[in-house]
This record gives sequence, C-alpha cells and structure tokens, in this order.
Amino acid sequence: MNQAVVSRVATVQPQDNPQSVRQRLKSERVQEELQAMPAWRLLEGGKSIDRAFQFPSPQVAERYSAFVMAFASAAGQAVNLDLNRGQVVVTLAAPRSKGRQGDLTEEILTFAQKLG
Repeated sequence: MNQAVVSRVATVQPQDNPQSVRQRLKSERVQEELQAMPAWRLLEGGKSIDRAFQFPSPQVAERYSAFVMAFASAAGQAVNLDLNRGQVVVTLAAPRSKGRQGDLTEEILTFAQKLG
C-alpha cells in the first residue's frame, strides 16, 4: 500500500504588544547559545532557527504540532510548523514589524530550549 505524503504548514504570529520590547542578540551570542542546542540550526540570514522532530507516526506528529501551536500562542512566540508524515519542522523567529523580519532574541532561544 502506497501512503500519500501529508504536508501541512501552520503559523502562529503573536499580536503586536508595544510593551513587549525584546532586545536583539548579537550573532556571536546566538552562535554560543546554539552550541548548547545542537539539534537547532541557524537559518540563512541569521534571523530564524529551526529543528526537525521525528515521530513514530503522522498522528503523533500532528498532536505534537497542536501542542507547539498552543504553547507558542500562550507564550506570544511566532512559530512556523511544517508537518510531513512523522516529521515536524519547527521554525522560530521574531515577528515581522513594518515588513521587516525581527532579530533573534533571548526569548526565542529560551522557547526553543523548552521545546528541546
């Protein structure tokens, strides 16, 4: 039996909160933090990070995706998920502001650490 590839992308963008000013991290600090998180990688442009999570079935991957979406929404963290069979790719970045991608912050890296 040939199983079709299921791919779905979901995104959470937090609401703008002017009181939540997050300070950008210097690239050296980002690299240092990522050394302690080897499963995460810095994407081209240095404004986002991602990690692939493997699960035993598409159903488990889908449930994990739902958890990450709810967690990100509660934490006010922008997240992009790509779900393909038993794999979930989580991409974290600062939300866009005035059409420009924000810089990585301590909050983004802390959120990534919590995901593992």
